[in-house]
Amino acid sequence: MARQAKDRRSGWHEGSHTLNANGTVGWRVRVTYPDGSKARLSGTARNLTEMRAAVRKAQEDAHAGRRPVNDRLTVGQMVTEYMEGRAQDWAQRTLWNNEKLYSRYIQGDLGPLRAAGVDPKRLRVFFDALKGKGLGDSGRRQVHSLLSGAYKRAVSDGVLRDNPTLHAKPGRAKDAAPKLKHFTPEELGRFLAAARADRWALPLAFVGMTGLRIGEALALTWEDVGQDDSGAACVYVTKTRSDFEGKAYTNTPKTAKGKRVIPLHPDALEVLEEMRGHIAQETRIHGKVWPKNAAGVSTGPLFPSALSGDFLRQDSARAIMRRTCERAGVPLLSPHALRHSAGTFLISHGADPVTVAALLGHAQVSTTLNIYAHALPDKLRALAFGVADLRAGQGQEDPAKEEASGAPKRAGRGPVSPRKGKGGPRRKVRKVDEK
Repeated sequence: MARQAKDRRSGWHEGSHTLNANGTVGWRVRVTYPDGSKARLSGTARNLTEMRAAVRKAQEDAHAGRRPVNDRLTVGQMVTEYMEGRAQDWAQRTLWNNEKLYSRYIQGDLGPLRAAGVDPKRLRVFFDALKGKGLGDSGRRQVHSLLSGAYKRAVSDGVLRDNPTLHAKPGRAKDAAPKLKHFTPEELGRFLAAARADRWALPLAFVGMTGLRIGEALALTWEDVGQDDSGAACVYVTKTRSDFEGKAYTNTPKTAKGKRVIPLHPDALEVLEEMRGHIAQETRIHGKVWPKNAAGVSTGPLFPSALSGDFLRQDSARAIMRRTCERAGVPLLSPHALRHSAGTFLISHGADPVTVAALLGHAQVSTTLNIYAHALPDKLRALAFGVADLRAGQGQEDPAKEEASGAPKRAGRGPVSPRKGKGGPRRKVRKVDEK
C-alpha cells in the first residue's frame, strides 16, 4: 500500500514538513531578513535529519542576509536584464557595443548556462576560447566588464551569492603591454603641412593643433567658435559625434571635464578661415544651407563633408588620415594619434600636467600622467641634474672668502673648522709653582 503524504508541524523553529509518498521529506519555513522583509522558503530532503539541517541552514542564511539562489536564472537572462536596467545610464555607443558583445560572444556560449553554476574555471576556459577566435585584449576585457556588471547586480539583488568574474579575468600577454602611438615632433610637423594643403584633411590639422578628440572636432559647429573672458579666440567643446556600425549619433563628451574651452593658436584660426572659404564655395554646388541662430551665426558643422555639407563621419576621417600619412611620409596611425602627439609634445616640452589635463579634458591629472609617462624621462633626468647642481653649489665657498679668513686647508677638502670641545663637566687644571 502506497504511503500518503502527511503534513506535520515540527515547531516554530523548524517550520512544517511533509512526508512524501516516495519517502522524501518536503519542508517549509518562514524567515525574516535583516531589512525586515519576510519570506517562506521550502525544499525537499531525503530524511528528517537532512530536513532539520536544511531548515537551520535557511534560517542562518536569512539571519546573515543571504537570500536563496535562483537556480533557474541563466547567464543570458541575467545579462539581458542587466543591459535593460542600465540602458538609460549608458551612452548610446556603449549600449550598442554591449549588445554586440552579448550577441556575438556571450549568448551562444554562456547564455544557456545556469548563472549560479558558472565558476571561475569555466570563465577562464571561455576567455581563452575568445582569444582563440581572434578577439583582442581590449575586446575580452569589455566582455569581462559586461559579465562582471551583470553578476554584481544579481548578487546585490540577492538572486545569486557568488560573483565568479572576481576570480577569472582575461589575461594579457607580457609582451602585449599597450604602447601609446604618436608622432614625433618632426613627423607631426610634416603631417600638419600635408594636412593644410588638403581641404579634406583640414579637420585633422585642427585636431593636431588643439589636442581635441576626433569626435569632438567633428561635432563642432560655427556657434561653438567665440572668445573667452580675456577676448582671445577659442572653441567651446560641449558634445562629441561618432558612428557605430553605420549609425551616427551625437552625445556629451567622454568625461565631465570634457566640456571645456580650448584657446586657438593663430595657425588654428587660419584653418577655420580656410574652412569658411571652402564651405562658401561648396554650398553653391551641393545646395546644403544650414539655418542661422538669432545672432546670425550658422548652425552648421565646422568641418562638413565637401560632397553633402552634412557632418563628416569618423570612418571618412580615418580614410583621409591614411591618405594624409602616406602623402606626408609618416607612419600610418589613427586620427586619435594626433591627440596623443599633441599631449606628448606639451608634456615633453615642460607644460604643466594640470594645464595639459584641462586642455585634453581628462577627469583626473593622474590620467594625463599615466598616459604620457613616456614623455617624462627626459624631464626627470634634467630634474636630477638640477638637484645635483643645487647641492654642489651649497657645499662650495667663495675662494676669496677662504683666503681672507686665513683658515687652514686640507688637500681636496674645504677649510678646517676649529675643533669644538665635547660637552660634559670640565676638569680643573692644577697649577704647579715653579721653583
